[in-house]
Amino acid sequence: MKYLIGLDIGTSAVKGALAAEDGRVIKVTDRKLTYITDGTFRLLDPDHFCETCFDAIAELAAAADGAIAALCCCHASGNPLFLDKDGKPLTRIIGWQSVIPWEDINAVYTKEEQNAFYRTVGWGFFNGMPAADLAYIKIHRPDVLENTSFLCMSAEYLNHKITGKWGISHSMGTPSYLMDQEKGVYNTAVLEKFGLSPEMLPPVFEKGTVLGTVLPGMAEKLGLSSDTKVVLGSFDHPSGALGAGVLQPGQLLLSCGTSWVELFPVQSREHALSTGGLVDRFALNGPKWCVMSSLESISDKIDERRDHFFGSVPHKYFDGLAGEAKPGSNGLVIDFTGEDYKRAEGHDKRDIARAILEGAARLLKNNLKDLEKCGLKADSITAIGGITNSKIAVGIISEVLQREIKVVNGQSAGAVGSCLLGGMGIGLYKNEAEAFGAMSSHLKV
Repeated sequence: MKYLIGLDIGTSAVKGALAAEDGRVIKVTDRKLTYITDGTFRLLDPDHFCETCFDAIAELAAAADGAIAALCCCHASGNPLFLDKDGKPLTRIIGWQSVIPWEDINAVYTKEEQNAFYRTVGWGFFNGMPAADLAYIKIHRPDVLENTSFLCMSAEYLNHKITGKWGISHSMGTPSYLMDQEKGVYNTAVLEKFGLSPEMLPPVFEKGTVLGTVLPGMAEKLGLSSDTKVVLGSFDHPSGALGAGVLQPGQLLLSCGTSWVELFPVQSREHALSTGGLVDRFALNGPKWCVMSSLESISDKIDERRDHFFGSVPHKYFDGLAGEAKPGSNGLVIDFTGEDYKRAEGHDKRDIARAILEGAARLLKNNLKDLEKCGLKADSITAIGGITNSKIAVGIISEVLQREIKVVNGQSAGAVGSCLLGGMGIGLYKNEAEAFGAMSSHLKV
């Protein structure tokens, strides 16, 4: 029996899954990522980031009673890392939640250039992510650019540590903001602003491509084989969609991690762009594109409100209070802008807990209405992500949306999707439908 390991490298944690070739999910695990805050920057130490991922891989590999045939990881976003001529990091990994001053961005990019990113990249330009990070580096740390021989994202750095080879998928390249999404090549006009060339970035391949095999030393460290193939993954939400079986137009994936994301598979990139949402490549065999709309960092905002009213309490305690309150929270509304929510002081704790979750769910509902006006159908809704650990929270979202919500693989869907994509990459499954079909035959209903 062959086995597959998939990683879902999110914003706050690394989730992992071990699956057998017949689709059975054998084991799941997770590891928290530790950030360093420096002003408006959220940074990751490159070595600690890799070791966190290595720990998850080694734990999963130890649970297999056969060979690990493939390893594949998806990643939440573009987190750049600058390397010198010896391949050593010149910086820490810059997390996507870092905030770049607009005056730095405007000094490097004209308004026309900023607006042009959406059609080229598929994501609207804002004061974060690699293209914005590069503006800050150019102005405040020109020494970094002068000494940069190679620029990669954190997931590609991890793969390189494991295989000794460089590569990035089209899908993983989208949040780098440095790629022409439709053509699948780097945007040289942007790179030239910073003295970079395509040769200084990982070569581009389709997701599901075998990047290489595991280096002997890494195989021993991780409990893998030097024959284990490393397969290029995708952006995390498309991987989650594969792990949850959201593969066709009319299906909606509700991915509730650090950000809450609504994902719709679509046939046309032009249709996707017309919605104003985030666009990415999607299926290898099926709808070629997906469109996403995000409630950015909404889980952090929920936590902020929960901590203000309840302190550091277990999620189960908070959810239990919310479950005891009546729908509508006795008229209490918790705001998700500014600090108006603090006016809820003195209300029943149960109503406050429920109002926090209802407030987030209303934002989701408004997003969904806007997307449906753009011709995006949601005949069914499947939820994944950390919030699915709470039946109460999912139930409250379902009540606010007035829609049935199915949970498939929950917090592990992205990692399971990476397992399935790895299996496709080495020829175990012909396409996404066959891969999910193998896995779903073992799901407990």
